[in-house]
Amino acid sequence: MTAVECESCSIPMTDWAISANDTLDYCETCQHIQRNMTKCLAGARDHAWGGVGLFDKVRSFLTLRSLKKKLDIQKTQEPLSILDIGFGAGLLLKYFVEHNHKCAGIEAELLEVPHAKMLQEKAKLSFSNAEDADFGENLDLIYAIHVIEHLQAPQYVFEKCAQALKKGGQVYFMTPNAESSALKIFKDKWWNLEDPTHIRFFSQQSVTLMLERAGFTNVKVTIPRWDSLTIEANSVMRAFSKSSQHGVLSGKLGLLAILALFPFFLLLRFPWRNISPSIEITATKA
Repeated sequence: MTAVECESCSIPMTDWAISANDTLDYCETCQHIQRNMTKCLAGARDHAWGGVGLFDKVRSFLTLRSLKKKLDIQKTQEPLSILDIGFGAGLLLKYFVEHNHKCAGIEAELLEVPHAKMLQEKAKLSFSNAEDADFGENLDLIYAIHVIEHLQAPQYVFEKCAQALKKGGQVYFMTPNAESSALKIFKDKWWNLEDPTHIRFFSQQSVTLMLERAGFTNVKVTIPRWDSLTIEANSVMRAFSKSSQHGVLSGKLGLLAILALFPFFLLLRFPWRNISPSIEITATKA
């Protein structure tokens, strides 16, 4: 069988067996991970899911706070031209619309979530895959929160981002961390594998290589302790429960158990940062 070529560095990938029945494609050179669902089902739920509203609101609040701080948006006086790729329920996009920025959003409609009427009236929304959508031009900022792990052609989308941004424009991404210690611990039970549309996991090196190839400079990758606060607890629950249509977050008893467990794992992230499940990425168009 021909080895799978790494989409980041073009090196043949190796098989990483995370269970008796599940194998990921792993790049030993750049630590990038690709997932073929025929080789790594890993107890995935039936489809992508809109999630739990409270958890999403907490995540959006923390993400917005970090995004504004890292990109100095709170100091901006003039309206920005902003594109949200994968806006979901529009919790982040709503903030920028309310602060009079010129906003557009793209959504592939993978999630079962409603779209606010205010967004439909005041933002330019389109519903298609990022690969097919029109990104516009002369943008100041493009962000995508837990989106790039779903893309069919991430390099192409990164290049589209660079073409749509003005010189000095920025991208901000949040995505699961291929190098998270939690993946090595939980293996096929890692909650990020529950979503069947998670088909890759970026490492610091792999996402940097791809963004620089697309025309970005000053790529910065950090591991936030605050993102996806319940993932380790979710993963524990996956180890003790069967897969369902919406996974471990869909049952009330499971949610109570997750809420009881998550403070322990949150505290664990401080001495052991790399157990955190996500990476936060910023880059500037050259």
